[in-house]
Amino acid sequence: MSYLVEKKINIIFKVNNIEHRIIYKGLILISIISLIKPLRKYEDYVYRANAYEHLFMRKKAIRILNFSTKQPNFSIEEKSSGFIYLGILYSKTKEFNLASDCYHQGLELMMHENFNYHDNFKKAIETFIKSEDFERANFWLNNLIQRQSYDKKFKKLAELEKKVK
Repeated sequence: MSYLVEKKINIIFKVNNIEHRIIYKGLILISIISLIKPLRKYEDYVYRANAYEHLFMRKKAIRILNFSTKQPNFSIEEKSSGFIYLGILYSKTKEFNLASDCYHQGLELMMHENFNYHDNFKKAIETFIKSEDFERANFWLNNLIQRQSYDKKFKKLAELEKKVK
């Protein structure tokens, strides 16, 4: 649900007449630019949050994403993606109740829409279980498993049924 761009940058330099080659991934460059660029589009918020997360500043990343979910001009898909990303960040900080709430909000926004399977849905169900929110875990697990009618990958979630019951 989030967007990532990767480009490789080759840097070649010589030390003592020995050629050295360093390959930087464009993600680093995009992260640096995202800290300066004004926040206008959803992707700008995601890139900036991602940059803060890579700089070990998760709380700032969470603040940026919280702000993105309140933007009136963003689509339902973008807001949903923001909530899912927030759930991931809160899970990484072991704040499972907040993560559970964010995952729920993200899924709820897309409840009546068709969307493709993503591994983050498994993380969401596991977070519901960790926060002992078995009602949500059961509800969303059933909802997501039913979606295999249009995307067979949702069947991967069936293995979690034992943990929910």
